[in-house]
Amino acid sequence: MIAERDRPVAVIDLGSNSIRLVVFERLARAPLSRFNERRFCGLGRALAETGRLAPEAIGPALSTLRRYVLLARAMGCSVIDIVATAAVREARDGPAFAAAVEAATGESVTVLSGEEEARTSALGVLAGFGEAEGVVGDLGGASVEFAYLPVVREGPAGVSLPIGALAAAELFRRDRARLAAELDARLKAAESVRAAARGRSFYVVGGSWRALARAHMALADTPLRVVHGLALTPDQAIALARTIVELDERGRARLSGVAKRRLEALPAAAFVFERVIRWLEPARIVFSATGLREGRLFARLDPAEQAVDPLLAQAADLEQRDGRLLGLGAALARWTAPLFLAETAEQTRLRTATCLVADTGWREHPESRARDAFFAIAHYPFLAIDHPGRAFLAYAVFRRYEGRKDDSAVARIVGLLEKPMRKRAEALGAALDLAIRLSGGVPEILDACPIARVGDRLELALGHPAVDPNDEAIRGRLQALAEALDLSAVGFTAARG
Repeated sequence: MIAERDRPVAVIDLGSNSIRLVVFERLARAPLSRFNERRFCGLGRALAETGRLAPEAIGPALSTLRRYVLLARAMGCSVIDIVATAAVREARDGPAFAAAVEAATGESVTVLSGEEEARTSALGVLAGFGEAEGVVGDLGGASVEFAYLPVVREGPAGVSLPIGALAAAELFRRDRARLAAELDARLKAAESVRAAARGRSFYVVGGSWRALARAHMALADTPLRVVHGLALTPDQAIALARTIVELDERGRARLSGVAKRRLEALPAAAFVFERVIRWLEPARIVFSATGLREGRLFARLDPAEQAVDPLLAQAADLEQRDGRLLGLGAALARWTAPLFLAETAEQTRLRTATCLVADTGWREHPESRARDAFFAIAHYPFLAIDHPGRAFLAYAVFRRYEGRKDDSAVARIVGLLEKPMRKRAEALGAALDLAIRLSGGVPEILDACPIARVGDRLELALGHPAVDPNDEAIRGRLQALAEALDLSAVGFTAARG
């Protein structure tokens, strides 16, 4: 019998343009998505003109929702959370449609207010980044929500403006000047959002704007094609938006990674994006793969769980699933700590995360293990990490498996690391290689043989009979670690105490 807490959880996002089902593996700080499917129904495509849901979309939407609920039940979900946003909220026939959904599926529908939608999107960004400060922007089919970070328990969470991707796309085709004027007028009514964003981070959520991140990665041929954590300067973001606006249909079709259904509306989304960036004046733009759906899950956690670092939570889960011996990652983190003096908090968390995932590639074939582990970790759906951070984790584990520094297969991603960060990853990889070799991955042996920097020497304590100072594999790796740390000598000491 699976415990209630360990059963999967489903969130069905009933949006203005699409309906998406995401089944998360369980209710946890950073759960993986077990199943993710979307259907474009366009419920809100006529909302701006008629004030009603598109009649031709209602039947397909109800069929999709029935299918999604049946799938979620078949998967054993403990929760099936159907949440509706701007189209159902604003349409005159929205209440009737929500009632039809409940009759067709047997599940209740939560229709979020604009402020609730903004707050939930902000919680989703907190789920994906941990601590965050600035403003969240979530462009949906019928509205855009701006939410303040950090999220406050009392007071306004943000604002919802009737600037949707569907209506913007239609007006963009007919009259760009009018679209610009309407955007500017709407934005001027939300001056508090601008004050919260100026000089801080702007976290970008929503399928239309995430498609811009994928377009950027295609146009720039970036080493990593991961949306979450991709950061741009305002100048880069504005240049991207202008490029997308000017692309013709053939040029847009060459944007690998962008869903075909997003391509037609992409120029309008870019047009809105540029004007929002110019208005907000943020210091940087950060794309988030987590948003409203993850926010609904995050809100169900107690405060202690919400405060957990999502990167470390995911790394620990990965170790539990794929590691050889539980507890090794924590032992590696303890063992390597004395080697890296004066760490920043971010350096410590990256080292700890690396230690937790250091032995998760052990099942791969030795001939390909280093590369396989490198690419698996570089593209794993980690949260609260940027692209250089991903490169650090992947490269440190690559070196732990004795991957070659000059391996051209990993060079582009490793190129994301500045020299000090690359040297640190190489030193950590050498430390992990030594640690697992001398201990066999057994935490008790590792704890019995601490390592320390003593002046310009590296000293390993001989605290367990399985550790032989005359073993060439241990001695050679100890010397390699010393060189990686720019130390000149190595030695062995008797166990303390």
